[in-house]
Amino acid sequence: RGWVEEAVVSEDPLHYTILAEGRPLGTASYLRIEPGAGAIEVGNIAYSPLLQRTRAATEAMFLMMQWVFEAGYRRYEWKCNALNRPSRRAAQRLGFSFEGVFRQ
Repeated sequence: RGWVEEAVVSEDPLHYTILAEGRPLGTASYLRIEPGAGAIEVGNIAYSPLLQRTRAATEAMFLMMQWVFEAGYRRYEWKCNALNRPSRRAAQRLGFSFEGVFRQ
């Protein structure tokens, strides 16, 4: 409950619920929102198995991308754990380019 209450009022990350056929089946957010740099990241993506690999999932990501570029951002980033193959495949399918691995 605490996480949800914080997410509702957060401006960065800015959380969205993804609806499909009127049902909440996922979540995604904009984060690292940097208008001055023209960059924004999509993350905190969590899809129900009912949403994964569906047209609705693709449309949700398309609509988020569309808003980013219409709002004047020039760079839209997707970062995921290098070992998360489903997320990496989804990013590639959506047109993201692999740019490297962050080291800690």
